[in-house]
Amino acid sequence: MLPAQRHQAILDLLETEGTVRTLPLAKRFRVTDETIRHDLDALAAAGRLLRIHGGATRGNDTRHDLPLPERTALHPREKALVAREAVKLIQPRDTVFFDASSTVLTMTQFLGPQPVTVLTNAHHVVVALGGRPNCDLICTGGNYEERSRSYVGPGAEEALRRFVIRWMFVGLDGLHPELGASELNPGQAVLKERLIPRAERLCVVTDHSKLGRTTPFLFAQPEQIDVLVTDAAAPGETLAQFESRGVQIILAHDEPEQLIPGKTAQGRPHKSTRGSR
Repeated sequence: MLPAQRHQAILDLLETEGTVRTLPLAKRFRVTDETIRHDLDALAAAGRLLRIHGGATRGNDTRHDLPLPERTALHPREKALVAREAVKLIQPRDTVFFDASSTVLTMTQFLGPQPVTVLTNAHHVVVALGGRPNCDLICTGGNYEERSRSYVGPGAEEALRRFVIRWMFVGLDGLHPELGASELNPGQAVLKERLIPRAERLCVVTDHSKLGRTTPFLFAQPEQIDVLVTDAAAPGETLAQFESRGVQIILAHDEPEQLIPGKTAQGRPHKSTRGSR
């Protein structure tokens, strides 16, 4: 397990238990107690928790998003499977929006050679797609956030008003079948909420770990989501709840062949079971 994955697992335990202890954590993650102490010290220095004797407790600001490199390191296999499946929705000459999530960033690795217009508020998406043939790349600009490496605020929102978007691809921090899609970052949540009415189709891309969770800033109701692309470990009961609300489910299954960035299988066309909003 990578340090970033262990850090997030520790924070998840804090959310449910309120307090964690060094020795049980070392046993749980099969590392030394010294490694856990370093983990807790690093999280405390970042303001994610409060150190106490023998462990840690929740601080006042434990519910905020991880920096992009740490988010990218979480569930990389599942993200690759989901990303590969999601790009099959894109047709030649579509205009699409890519958000600043790590799963959507992974989609750039599997985007084929077809002509496409990509709108994005994510600096890392611009870097990934810059110079690619047949890709008309448009960045929103706006207020730059170093933590998410993306642009938010009125400038980013205004830049997107002039476009008609075929597909809006978003990641998230929580997806609840009754409450909907949510973010830890308020700026990202506001941008997505205001962009959704301008998109013909909304596609949520996420691994199974985000399903059933809620985070502080809601940006979409379940009925606003056209397609959910997730991995095969997603709970069937939860998926059935989304389907009952009109969300089309696409499960990304592991396949024998190696995942090769830039090459996608020619899958069947995926169409939402619902009409445009």
